[in-house]
Amino acid sequence: MNKLFKVTGLIIVVLMLSHCSQRQNSSKAEVKDLSEQPRITSQNQAPNSVRPLLEQADQALSQGQSSQAINYLQRALQISPATAEIQQRLAEAYLAEGRYQQAAYWADIVINTGPKTEPLCSQSRQTLALAAEAMGDINVQTRALAALNDCQ
Repeated sequence: MNKLFKVTGLIIVVLMLSHCSQRQNSSKAEVKDLSEQPRITSQNQAPNSVRPLLEQADQALSQGQSSQAINYLQRALQISPATAEIQQRLAEAYLAEGRYQQAAYWADIVINTGPKTEPLCSQSRQTLALAAEAMGDINVQTRALAALNDCQ
């Protein structure tokens, strides 16, 4: 009888440990899935919490201070990272700064995972086309301009 309790106890411990290891693997898979989520969700417009930063960025751009505008927009992006409006404004600020790779990067994100409606749809494609032209990438420029017709 004593051996039966020991064997039963051992089986219970093994089952509990195997359950714990299965749980660990599933939570790792959940983390991986979250990291592969698109950068832009259905949230196209920036929330009110970042509006002051966007206004400061607009003011900096109007005064020719594109690097300062980029700083404001990066702070806004930290607060609301999945917002297409902020990402598009950042692409435009990088374009104004002459940092065409970064402009193309952010415009491409808005194009691929952002809204398919105006105004962000056409703005992102135009920004990508301008950045590609400045970098001499005619193929990307042509595709971006052709994609303007996809905007609804």
